[in-house]
Amino acid sequence: MTRSTARSIPMFVPSCARALGIASLLVLTGGGAACKNGPGDAKEQRESSDATVDQTEVLLSGTFERVAKKVEGRVELVRKGSRYALRLMGTKVDTLGEVHVYFVGLPDARSTLELAGAETQYDFGPLEQGAPEQIIALPSEPAPELRTVVLFEPRYRVNLAAAALQAGSSAP
Repeated sequence: MTRSTARSIPMFVPSCARALGIASLLVLTGGGAACKNGPGDAKEQRESSDATVDQTEVLLSGTFERVAKKVEGRVELVRKGSRYALRLMGTKVDTLGEVHVYFVGLPDARSTLELAGAETQYDFGPLEQGAPEQIIALPSEPAPELRTVVLFEPRYRVNLAAAALQAGSSAP
């Protein structure tokens, strides 16, 4: 398992909002995250996380699509209990250079220029080229605007491929 840290923590919603699903958070707060802890909140959160401790839930998924280089693979945003991760499966890019995994605040990133314009970008380090599975642990629940995973070549600053994350499973 690859463990990486984000460049900054503001990309993640407050811990009191974790009991809400990502879609619920968008609907209830209009994209923002405002929380108030009531007397029953901690108990409800504990019961909710205890019920899913052994279950891995796929929240969002996507297939990598070529931007600058040929690519294969899929990515899922998963939750296991109160932990979140990106799970890359069979991901490889047709390049000899180092490739980094970025999580960005765009609905899709179909060009390097579009990626450069994104205000929110987090580099989670190198891709394990061709690995059957690579798990990238996230520090907490990702903010609702983070919806695209990009494979980026830092040496030449090129967006090689992108996967827009969507609700529901589109696995073959």
